[in-house]
Amino acid sequence: MKRRIRVALIGAGGIFKAHARGFLKAGGRCEIAAVVKEHPERADEVRALLGNVRIERDYRSVLADVDAVDILLPHDLHLEATLAAARAGKPVLIEKVMARNVKECDRMIAACRKAGVSLTVCHDRRYDPDWMALKRVLDSGALGKVHHWRLEHNQDLDLPPGHWIRSAERLGGGAIMSCLTHQIDGLRWYAGEVAEVACMTQAVPSRMEGECIGVIAARLRSGALAQLSINWATRCDLLGEINHVTAERGEAYCMWGRGTNLMLRENPASCADLFEGPPPAPGAFGKVKPAGPWTGHERCVDQWLRMLAGEPADLTTTGEDSRRTVEVAQAAGMAAERRRVVSLPHHA
Repeated sequence: MKRRIRVALIGAGGIFKAHARGFLKAGGRCEIAAVVKEHPERADEVRALLGNVRIERDYRSVLADVDAVDILLPHDLHLEATLAAARAGKPVLIEKVMARNVKECDRMIAACRKAGVSLTVCHDRRYDPDWMALKRVLDSGALGKVHHWRLEHNQDLDLPPGHWIRSAERLGGGAIMSCLTHQIDGLRWYAGEVAEVACMTQAVPSRMEGECIGVIAARLRSGALAQLSINWATRCDLLGEINHVTAERGEAYCMWGRGTNLMLRENPASCADLFEGPPPAPGAFGKVKPAGPWTGHERCVDQWLRMLAGEPADLTTTGEDSRRTVEVAQAAGMAAERRRVVSLPHHA
């Protein structure tokens, strides 16, 4: 029997539980050997979830005792933690977004490559069952040529003074770099690379230093158009996240609370295997089969552990790939600042 992989979770903030549950669900493959937390004395939530786990203040004190690390720190700490893990020869899983800019991404990639260890980014939406269902629709070719994408991220984010997300320097910008990267990464995954972007932003200084609202207009290398938006100042429960695609043969979307749905203008029965139930009538939407019960974070953690164990794994969010998501977000910031269209790839 193979020894379980010993993992350190570096950081215990808001995203900690989502990752920890993934490791617990895959408990036969791994052991959470340590948790690194800024204030170890305030670890009640960690212990309630994981039991009497080792808790340390400094991640450098645990690197020699584990096989791999999962980095859950604020964006401005991703680079140094990754460099330290690479020097220690430890494979890295890191919560999105990969880093604050492409230069930091490049240093992380180079360090892991030099050390011969893998670098994986937890862009969890690529592993979400509804987002995966929409990807399956796209890959089937049922929709034909794609004309337009609309991707939105909406929530009410009003954090207390002093929170690191309020800092543009620590975040790497504003809401676009933080959470619209979900939609940017999804767009790239679904539709291929972005050719050019324009962007407008709106600051709400009472909430954060960077933009709180942002709208991107993009043209893909395929020629399709896309509009991506984030609004961190809305309480409208009907919005959440939505990915919607318009194509020559029909439309499809996935949306919080509504799953993934597909409409074909002609002969939906020819794609019966995509639908959860009987194919709908032509021109009507029908629900698409989701890709299983795992959450996006759980599936990403599971696939990462499989890769580390030398087993087949479906991981698409490598450091090299995720760097291009950061590049699009950074280009959008440049487009907003300079009030012009920015072509990709670009060099900041």
